[in-house]
Amino acid sequence: MNDQIIRITRALNHPIRIQILYYLNDNHKSSVNNLVKQFDVSQPAISRHLHILEEAKLVKSERVKQEKYYSLADSHIIKILDGIRQHVKES
Repeated sequence: MNDQIIRITRALNHPIRIQILYYLNDNHKSSVNNLVKQFDVSQPAISRHLHILEEAKLVKSERVKQEKYYSLADSHIIKILDGIRQHVKES
């Protein structure tokens, strides 16, 4: 099996990571500090989640001065998550 598929499915194996993906989809980009406030999760935990999402190539980062901003790598993952959501609704 393709290693990238395994990385992606592992990255999706946590509700906070899925919420981060939807948040980034809705808001286009966000800093780590903003995500900490949004999800009321510690900074190290958010950073760890973002690292996992970045390794899976689901998000990308950009450094602006001393802050790192994250955004979706592309919107395909949201379409996949919406498909899963629809499947669950119909079950």
